[in-house]
Amino acid sequence: MTILSQFIKLLEWIETTQDFFLFLTEPVGFSSVTALCLFFPVQILGGCDSLTAATLSSTAALALFCLLEKPNF
Repeated sequence: MTILSQFIKLLEWIETTQDFFLFLTEPVGFSSVTALCLFFPVQILGGCDSLTAATLSSTAALALFCLLEKPNF
């Protein structure tokens, strides 16, 4: 029974991981990962404080999100 319960936990973990990676393939997930990945290089290489780096990386992520969505007006 312990092997079966461990296998069920593994399957639940795989399902959760699959949902997470599905979120990352959507424009919202991709732009949020972009904001997180840009935060530290902007802070270190740009010589900015954390608030400025967060603002710049969020602006870049928002611009990327708008480019990916391409709203119709």
